[in-house]
Amino acid sequence: MILILWQGGGIAVGTHDLFSVVAILFGFAIYYRSLLQSGLLEERIVIASVSVLIGGVIGARLITAWEHPAFYADSVAAGAPLGWIVEHSGKSILGALAGGYLAGVVAKRMLGYGGSTADHYALAIPVATAVGRIGCFLSELPLGTPTDLPWGIAASPAAAAAFARCPSCTVPMHPSMLYEILFNVLAALAIVRWRQRVVARGDLLKIYLLAAFAFRFAVEFVRGNEVEAFGLTGPQLVLIPLTCVLVVHFVRQAANGAWRVPDPPIGPGIRAPAIAPSRAVPGRAT
Repeated sequence: MILILWQGGGIAVGTHDLFSVVAILFGFAIYYRSLLQSGLLEERIVIASVSVLIGGVIGARLITAWEHPAFYADSVAAGAPLGWIVEHSGKSILGALAGGYLAGVVAKRMLGYGGSTADHYALAIPVATAVGRIGCFLSELPLGTPTDLPWGIAASPAAAAAFARCPSCTVPMHPSMLYEILFNVLAALAIVRWRQRVVARGDLLKIYLLAAFAFRFAVEFVRGNEVEAFGLTGPQLVLIPLTCVLVVHFVRQAANGAWRVPDPPIGPGIRAPAIAPSRAVPGRAT
């Protein structure tokens, strides 16, 4: 575990914090570049993207609040400042995605922007997530259930002692964060390779989210999170309604023919098919 990357002169650069900032910068750089190439970059979109960031931060915190009510109650009772409570509360990338998406929709409506920029986030999010998860992997416990696979990772006794909850962390565990990094790298490559095949505007991002939700639901079985209800973890319970919303969307898209690839335009040297002249019907106006 590498909690601090650099320290000197009374300043400490945390590993997790640095990679989080780099991830955000990478993500917005890819997003703005995509908008610029499409001629869509304007002031309203920049304002909306700031709203997405704020909504993501709030959503990341709020979505885990229901899992730890005792923490908030005890912290408030002890007179802990609000900033300390927020900093030490849980956070989730699922909440960040949901909160950011909702904030973006609300912001664009308030700004009177009717266009869709969702697909321009499609590559930015997996790249930013992969970078951010590197910081998580380096600075946090290797969250996972015990495994005898050759790539299992164990925490040192000293590292395990620094965390209040560390079940079986001194034995080899599934490196779930590495699994997430690999998934997002492959997702980014797939988006670059096949993004032009998605003809329905806004669906490229939704396809990534559906795949990411399905992957996260599966990886939760080896991630080591506490079971909340019905044999499922907190993230899995959150993922069920989010995934259902996306599934309903794609069912409607398929029913409406939104994914039908349009006929290619007629190019130079290609004649349009001849159209037979209409025949007048005697006694009727044509």
